[in-house]
Amino acid sequence: MKKRFIGMVLSLSIILTAGVIPAKPVFATSTLTVDCGTTIRGVTHCASGSLYGITESKPGDIAQFVAPLKPNVFTNPALAGSQNQQPIGAAIQVAGRLTNTTGKVMIRLADIYPKWPYAFTNMDDWISKVTNVINQKKASGYSDFYGYEIWNEPDGTWKSTTVSFNDMWLKTYKLIRSLDSNAQIIGPSYSYYNHSRMNDFLTFCKANNCIPDVICWHELGGSKNVSGDIKDLNALESTLGIPGKKISINEYCDSDHYAEGQPGASAPFIAKFERNKVDSACISWWWTGAPGRLGSLMASDTQKGAGWWFYKWYGDMTGNMVNVTPPNDNSNGVDGFACVDSNAKYISMLLGGVNDGTINVNIKNIPSFISSTATVKVEKVDWTSKDTPVSGVNLVSSKSYTVSNGTINVSIPNANNTSGYRVYITN
Repeated sequence: MKKRFIGMVLSLSIILTAGVIPAKPVFATSTLTVDCGTTIRGVTHCASGSLYGITESKPGDIAQFVAPLKPNVFTNPALAGSQNQQPIGAAIQVAGRLTNTTGKVMIRLADIYPKWPYAFTNMDDWISKVTNVINQKKASGYSDFYGYEIWNEPDGTWKSTTVSFNDMWLKTYKLIRSLDSNAQIIGPSYSYYNHSRMNDFLTFCKANNCIPDVICWHELGGSKNVSGDIKDLNALESTLGIPGKKISINEYCDSDHYAEGQPGASAPFIAKFERNKVDSACISWWWTGAPGRLGSLMASDTQKGAGWWFYKWYGDMTGNMVNVTPPNDNSNGVDGFACVDSNAKYISMLLGGVNDGTINVNIKNIPSFISSTATVKVEKVDWTSKDTPVSGVNLVSSKSYTVSNGTINVSIPNANNTSGYRVYITN
C-alpha cells in the first residue's frame, strides 16, 4: 500500500455522501459465546504488528511502547532512502531495534524501487538489488526476521511490459532459496483477495515448485470478508492439492481510514484472525506523515492512544486461545477473542465492534479452577480519534457470578461501536 492522495479520496467521499442521511441500522442481538472447552491454539498475538509502524528512531522507547504489546510481525521496506519507495524504516535497522522483544520483521523487497507504482527496471537490476538485500540481512547477525515478501500489491503495481509477474516471482523465489534457504518466502500480497487471481497464481506456483511459505494478501475494507476469504483459500488449496500454508494479512484496516488502530474496529479483525489461525497480520499505514506510530496505536511519537491499551490487553493474553462465536462472522459487527490460562488461572476476553448498545457475553465450559463463583471484571478503553492520547483504561464493573453448569452470562450495557472491552474472569 502507498497512499499519497488520501486527502483527495476522503474529500471525494464527503462530497458523494453529502446530504445523505443514513437510516438507523437494525442489529441482531449482540451476543458472543465463549467456549472455554474448545481450544484453537496456543497464544501467538498473531495480529499484533503494523506496516511501517516502527522506524529507525520511532517510537523512541521500545521497552516502554513496543515490548509490552508482545508484537508478532512488522512489515518494513527492504531499503529506505531517497532512491527507494520509503525514506525511512529500513527492515534490517528495525530488526536491530526489536532484538529484545517478541517482534519479527517482514522484509518488503518491492520497496527497493521508488515511486508508486514501483519503478521496476529489468530483471538483472532486480536480481542484483535483491541479492544485495539478502547479503545485508545475513551479514547483520540478527535472527528476528519473519521472511521476504517478494512484491507488494502486484494486481495494481506490476507494470513491466518485458517480464511477467509470475516469471519475476519464480526467478526471485529461486534466488532466495539459493542464498537464504531457510528463510520464509511470502506472497503474492494482493491488495485484496480474489479467487480467480489466487487460483491462477497458485496453479503456476504448484507447476513450477515455487509455492510461498506464507500466502499473503490485504484486507483494507473492514473485517467482513476475512473469514470468507480464508475459507475460500483453504478450499482452493485442497482443490489444487497444496498442503495448507501459513496466512499473513500484512495490511488490515477499517474502510474508514480514520479508524486505523481504533479498538472497536480492531476487535473483529483480531477475532477473525485468531478464529481462522492466521499466522501474522499487520495494521495498515494510511497516514504517511506519521510513520512509527504502530499503526495508529500511538497518538503521537511519545503518547499512547486508545488502540495501544487495547493491544496491551491482547499482549497480556497467555495460555490458549479458545473459540468465540459472534452474531455474524461475515460482518464488521461485534466480535471477540478469548484465552484460558490454566496455570495462571484466569480467562480473558476482548471484544468490540458495531453493536446495539448492549453486548451479552455467554461464557461456557468454564474450567474447574474457577470453582463455583467467578469474579468478573469488565473494563473498557474509549476512543475519540487516532490522534487523541489516552492515559489508561476504565473499570465498568466488578462482580461475582455464580457458575451454573459451567456457564455464566455477563452483560455490558451502554456499549458503543468504537470502544474496546475486556472481560477478565478469576476465581
